[in-house]
Amino acid sequence: MMRMTARTSTLAVAMGMFVPEFALAQSAELAPGDAPAAVPQASNGGQRYAQVDFARFAPRTALDMVEKIPGFLIVTGTNGGNRGLGAATENVLINGERIANKSTDARSALQRIAAAQVAYVDIVDGASLNVPGLTGQVANVVLIAGAGGGGFKTTLRWQPEWRSRLPDNWLNGEVSTTGTIGGLGLTLSLKNEANRQGHWGPERVFDGTGAPLFTRNEFGRYYGDRPRLSAALSRTTANGNKWNFNLGSQLIDIRERVDSVSVRPTSGAVSEAFVFEENEHNYDIGGDYEFGLGTGRLKLIGLHRFEHSPTVSTFIVDRDIGGRSGERFTQAADESESILRSEYSWRTAGGTDWQVALEGAYNTLDVDAEFATLQPDGSFVPVIFGGETTKVEEKRGEASATWGRALASNLTAQINLGAEYSELTSSGPGGLTRRFVRPKGKLALAWKVGAKTTINWFLQRRVDQLNFFDFASSVDVANGQGNGGNSLLVPPVVNRSELELVQDMGGWGNASVAFAYAYAQDLVDQIPLSLTTEGRGNLPPAHLYRVSSKATLLLDRLGWKGARINGDLTWRRNRVRDPLTGMWRDQSFGQEYVVDLSLRHDIPGTKLAWGSGYFDERFSPGLRLDAIDKEHTVGPFVTAFVEHKDVAGFTVKLSYRNLANMKDAVDRTVFVDRRGGPIAFSESRRREFGQYFQLTVTGTL
Repeated sequence: MMRMTARTSTLAVAMGMFVPEFALAQSAELAPGDAPAAVPQASNGGQRYAQVDFARFAPRTALDMVEKIPGFLIVTGTNGGNRGLGAATENVLINGERIANKSTDARSALQRIAAAQVAYVDIVDGASLNVPGLTGQVANVVLIAGAGGGGFKTTLRWQPEWRSRLPDNWLNGEVSTTGTIGGLGLTLSLKNEANRQGHWGPERVFDGTGAPLFTRNEFGRYYGDRPRLSAALSRTTANGNKWNFNLGSQLIDIRERVDSVSVRPTSGAVSEAFVFEENEHNYDIGGDYEFGLGTGRLKLIGLHRFEHSPTVSTFIVDRDIGGRSGERFTQAADESESILRSEYSWRTAGGTDWQVALEGAYNTLDVDAEFATLQPDGSFVPVIFGGETTKVEEKRGEASATWGRALASNLTAQINLGAEYSELTSSGPGGLTRRFVRPKGKLALAWKVGAKTTINWFLQRRVDQLNFFDFASSVDVANGQGNGGNSLLVPPVVNRSELELVQDMGGWGNASVAFAYAYAQDLVDQIPLSLTTEGRGNLPPAHLYRVSSKATLLLDRLGWKGARINGDLTWRRNRVRDPLTGMWRDQSFGQEYVVDLSLRHDIPGTKLAWGSGYFDERFSPGLRLDAIDKEHTVGPFVTAFVEHKDVAGFTVKLSYRNLANMKDAVDRTVFVDRRGGPIAFSESRRREFGQYFQLTVTGTL
């Protein structure tokens, strides 16, 4: 049966509407004339940026400051996609410490710190720090001692959007306040990630020979609100002991709908409607306590989080000839995670940094699902599909030791060795209990070749984690497809190495280029589970390649004062063995390349800035055993903006987005049986989402 593809494009509808501006972490940088005559170095040989270096940008928050550093790109991610805490995953530290709250990423944490509270920012090599997991350039944001003692600082960010044919989005933004009460640091935050997205256009359907059958006119709308309230408490006692406490709760309300109309030779007028709804609530509570013990310091970390996520997907077809039919898939999922971690760190008299860490985690997923078909009386009757209930439990333990020191005045090294134990139990289709012991580790070197040239290299064995939902069976009612649950999934292991060259070009800016290769075992992709079913499963060993470059080019020396160009370029090839044909191919929906360029001009002697951005990204096709989905965009995503840095004390930026009229596209081929055999039908979709305005207002009170 032919179905419309209801997948929301990850290329433009998600990217183009959520991203505040291209080169998010590189929207501007220092001009040569703004730096002091002698910029001090960080204590471990890095570059230090003080308040004066950012003055011309009138920063409102710590995020505004870090974004202005030449050639530095914030690596976002809360580690929330992985269970447990493990080593650091972001390249931002605050007062030399990683952000150990999985619900807050580096960008959010910096957004809540007023610029006036920042003493300086150091850009250092990750291998020189006693923080396991960090390599390459790392930003350490150091706050003024007693910051907040003069009262509470409130930061505001409001980002409405106005689009044609869609509701206005007035509710996207955040307000947070930070200060101290009797020596107790307090941060309160209310944040809503709201979106009102959509796209529209034709989808042409062809038969197995490529002859046109009919055309659907489609309109997709994707609305969501994610309000989150959080609180953070911190205190440093007179004897140097430190503790932090975090508490957060969130509601997630997602409403998506795709409607289409068509006229078909055998059915007459046909209308189709796909509706998806999710109403999630979640909470997290965590904290840490650090104190002196012997010659070092011991840090104890605890975290518990829970989320309840009920979803409903419905697909209804109304035909002039043939009447109404429909399907519904409902799923209620409860996820929880509890973590205890301890880290003991010390430095020897010879200057060697040590850390030993122990971590235990208990993770669960409970899924109750139902697949039902529409009856003539309008009711839905359940149909047995084999995945009504699934429960997954994981008991995981990890131990690691980290050694780091300077091998020479210009060479630092860090070695992390560890092992992970996991007991994984699933009660879904073919459920069983299995145990895994996996060694892992990382060797990182930072070599200061010259005063302005650094080479970073690392060799790593990484144990990735499984998506628990892959153990559960599911039904895609929009496309008439299903996935069987797979209890035999094995955690992937990635053995990778990366070499990065970083060049400080002085008044010309900063540039880096990195080359990476990985030998990956047991990557997860679509595989046959039986002669008639398919689902998520492990692949044979694969080869992953990446070349990337980040650069900031300052144009002052060319006579264009205050102007700069930022670039972030990446090329990837993820080569895997196809489980159906045995031939080499690209990994399903693997990123192939990214081109992210931006121009910004801060007009000297004024509070004005303007600029533009260019973004293009490409993914490899997604392969099922009976279908090929190629999701892509037609044209690049282009923006232009104008900014005023002092409108009643606020920074106001107005962006005009999608100037090149980029469109979302999907080309889908469905086969009668398996790929390589006769084609049943194909679909070619083009949906536009038009040009639109986005306003960004930031400030502090």
